[in-house]
Amino acid sequence: MTARHRALVRRAPDSAGRTLVDVASVPTPDLTRGDLLVAPVVAGICGTDWQILRGDRPDPAAILGHEGLARIVAGEGAFAVGDLVTVNPTHPSDPGFLLGHNVPGLWSERTVVPASAVAAGLVLPVTETLPDPTLVGALAEPLASAMYGLEVASSVTVPKSLVVWGDGIVGRLASVLWARALPGLRVLRVSRSGAADPGLAGQLHDLPGPIAAVLVTPRSGTAGALVHLDRHIDTELLVDVHGGIDAGPLPLRCGSVDVAEVRAGNCGGEPHTPVHVTLPRPGGAPIHIVGHRGVAGRHLRAAIDLLATAPADFAPVLTHVVDLDGAAGLINDVLSRGTRDHGGRRVLKAAVRFDGAAS
Repeated sequence: MTARHRALVRRAPDSAGRTLVDVASVPTPDLTRGDLLVAPVVAGICGTDWQILRGDRPDPAAILGHEGLARIVAGEGAFAVGDLVTVNPTHPSDPGFLLGHNVPGLWSERTVVPASAVAAGLVLPVTETLPDPTLVGALAEPLASAMYGLEVASSVTVPKSLVVWGDGIVGRLASVLWARALPGLRVLRVSRSGAADPGLAGQLHDLPGPIAAVLVTPRSGTAGALVHLDRHIDTELLVDVHGGIDAGPLPLRCGSVDVAEVRAGNCGGEPHTPVHVTLPRPGGAPIHIVGHRGVAGRHLRAAIDLLATAPADFAPVLTHVVDLDGAAGLINDVLSRGTRDHGGRRVLKAAVRFDGAAS
């Protein structure tokens, strides 16, 4: 009899484009040479997942989940059955592998990591002495992404102020991370709809420069946020385009810039010297534009280490911890009601816990 396991499986889109989920029994795939079969222990639900579930992104994977910890169940190579690992979801040279986006992800009792991803070093061993595996499993990848953004930005300038545009998970992690790295940094957090705030222009004007801005908005809001910052900040400005942005020229004070192309220049920790553009602006100091996709193994390892040594700094972001059935209830409740509240509390970061059994 073919082995089976349980997973959160997306339904067909409803009339509003949303894909609710069901806990379903699905066949456990057979392995080909070089593949690994893993049993998730913890998987995160992130802002990108919510965009996919709402129909704002076209990612086709029936089973989402690109963040988490898992145990090795089967496969050949350097790992033994039972080893605890994390999986880097982004292959820097193979767009055909994006875990939980275009291949089945970690919202499942079993997940196959294909041989190409294993050979590329995307499966990373994790120490067994984690004080809080749930926190690490839920936050390591988004924190690693914030670390990558800080690394890229720090290669360009050292700011005195930081604007974090977007009040989701990565924005909150970035606020903490940058403040830890740059003592005395003045931090201004702006909600995703901040451009509608008539007082924002004055707040931006009062910030000491140089100013860095991390844009952690959904794709639909990134261009507007960047244009707003460019218009209202005259001092030296560095913009980290952390969230997605549509390709094509964006009109800025310096002229039209294909910001998506700049962002795509940094992927998975490469190149060693990050890509950025510095452009003069009439009536103001230069603007530096940077961005990135994915993370490198070094970022994931550094994030795990930081979460293990300073968990209290980041724990407030994790608001909900549920099992597989609870995850279906949480996701469907949020999607159906159109609110980010569940169980009387706003959903920031949710973690799905599994038993992670390797046999």
